[in-house]
Amino acid sequence: MVNEQKYKKWLMLDSAVIVIMWLALVISETYVAYFILHSVSVQGLELPMFLIGIYVLFLILMFTINGLGCYNVWVSIKKHMYELEYYE
Repeated sequence: MVNEQKYKKWLMLDSAVIVIMWLALVISETYVAYFILHSVSVQGLELPMFLIGIYVLFLILMFTINGLGCYNVWVSIKKHMYELEYYE
């Protein structure tokens, strides 16, 4: 007999780890982007709005791709959770 509560608890913990991982990626990428833009502006250089728009688009794409990757990991864990040994 399968203990559903135990499996759901472990799935929730795995989900929390995946969300924390995605947040760490978002925060680190945002910090790098902020640091680059801040360094450019401190030196008195101006970036055209076109380049800033491309930079923002690049960040959004990175967040989306990272999010989709984390979501695929979660779906895979949920699909195979009854086969994983540490869930037992």
